[in-house]
Amino acid sequence: MVDKPEGSRILVIAPHPDDDIIGCGGTIRLHRQLGHTVTILYVTDGEKGVRNLNPIKTAELRRMEAGLAARHLGVDEEHLYHLHLRDGDMINQCGTNHDFRSILEKSNPDIIYLPSFIEMHRDHFAANVLLKNNLIKNVTVAAYEIWSPLIPNRLVNITPVIEAKRQALLEHASQQKELDFLDAALSLNRYRAALYKKEIQYAEAFIYCPSSQYFELMMSVE
Repeated sequence: MVDKPEGSRILVIAPHPDDDIIGCGGTIRLHRQLGHTVTILYVTDGEKGVRNLNPIKTAELRRMEAGLAARHLGVDEEHLYHLHLRDGDMINQCGTNHDFRSILEKSNPDIIYLPSFIEMHRDHFAANVLLKNNLIKNVTVAAYEIWSPLIPNRLVNITPVIEAKRQALLEHASQQKELDFLDAALSLNRYRAALYKKEIQYAEAFIYCPSSQYFELMMSVE
C-alpha cells in the first residue's frame, strides 16, 4: 500500500471524460498535493454518452464536466487536452497519431496512467493500443480499473482525499442519470482497502510496471 505515489511528471490517459476520476482520481489528487505536474488527456469527448442529446452538445457538456471535475483534483485547464477521436470507435483510430505524440513529448511523463488492457470496454482497451503504437521511450505504466477489476500489484491509499474524488465524480452529472457509478466506484475503492487493513478506508488499484513489461504482458493475453 502506497501513501505517496512516486513521479514528478504524470500523464493520465482517459478514453472518455470521467474514466480518469473513476480509475485514479484519488491518486491524481495525491500527486498534485505532492507538487507533481499532472496532465490529463481525454481521447474522445464521450459524445455518445447521453441519451436523447445530439453528439455535438453532448461533447460540449462532457468537456465542461471534465474541466469542473479536474479542479477538485487540483488540475487546471492548462493541463487538460482533448484528442477528439470518435467515441466507441477508438480501435479503428489507434495507429500513429501525431497529435498524441505531441502531447507525449510536451508532457514528457515519467508515469502514465491509463485503463488496463483487460477492460471489457473496447475504447478502454484501444487506449492501450494507441499508447503502444505511439510511445517511443520506456516509462512506468500504472494501469487502472474502471469496469473490469484487475489483479493489482499496487494499491494507493486515497482515504485522505476521498472527498475530493467524490466531488469530482459528482461533476459528471450527465453520467449519473444512466448509472450510479459514484456508488460503484467508491465501493470498489472501499473493497480494495478493506482487504488490506482497517485504518485505510479507500484505495485505488493498479498494474504498475515499466511500459516494456506492460506491453509484453498485454500481448501475451490478447
